Amino acid sequence: MDSTSRFCSVLFAGLVWAVPGGAETFDRGQALYENHCVACHETAVHTGAERRATSRRDIRKWVTTWNFHAGLGWSDEDVEDVTDFLNRRFYRFVDQL
Repeated sequence: MDSTSRFCSVLFAGLVWAVPGGAETFDRGQALYENHCVACHETAVHTGAERRATSRRDIRKWVTTWNFHAGLGWSDEDVEDVTDFLNRRFYRFVDQL
């Protein structure tokens, strides 16, 4: 590895590990949702009277369905992270999957 590559690696590692005190924890489900879903799904989809999810299982079903239709290729873990985020943020169902 040349000196430029080594410098970039050290710089990148420093940026990754330099988390300021009090910084919020990264929410992977939120990041996936905001990067791939929010363009079509505004908050009203989850909070309005017409919302379709009636359980945590329903949320997962919808996330899985749109993962397929949008061709996202998310893993089961990705689907679960988005399901958890949506449940915490909008629904607050207590049922298990």
